[in-house]
Amino acid sequence: MTEIGKTPLPGQPFKARQDKLVKEQPVKEKRGQASGQAEVADASLAMKAKIVDFLLVVKSKGAEGFAIQSGVSQRVAGEGLDLEKLQYNGKSLAELSPTEAQTLIAEDGYFGVTKTAERIAGFVLAGGGDSLERLQAGREGVQQGFQDAEHAWGGKLPEISYQTLAKALEMIDARINELGGALVDVRA
Repeated sequence: MTEIGKTPLPGQPFKARQDKLVKEQPVKEKRGQASGQAEVADASLAMKAKIVDFLLVVKSKGAEGFAIQSGVSQRVAGEGLDLEKLQYNGKSLAELSPTEAQTLIAEDGYFGVTKTAERIAGFVLAGGGDSLERLQAGREGVQQGFQDAEHAWGGKLPEISYQTLAKALEMIDARINELGGALVDVRA
């Protein structure tokens, strides 16, 4: 049996090969470190991209939820809005009777403050998990979605939408606090 380390390599004595490897090793380590740093940078960029994607989805979902809730609320108020695009269970909001619309936005109704806030916050909480960064991005997305809904509805939404926003943010903030996060973004 041949001893490891004493077997001559073809065309090159073992010691010379060993010396060459020792000299090359720092270069390889440096390359490995650079490669590792590149992998970390790539992972960081990928995570940031996922957070931005999450924020955009939350923004869209939030705007959609607030817009539908506002449409139902304004239908109850008898305002002549074009509600043909907004639907609930396959029925255009324009087709809802005032009683049906009132039932939907009642406190325990599908578009009431609590249930709408739970759907919006639930989406953020499920998508954010235990990641403070994702939860804070989701919170920001909800706020941006609300602003988009305000813009789409001409500036001011019905009071029910502001109550819903406050309740949804309260639920998200509670989870952020549980994880030890700050509610104020201090980035410049």
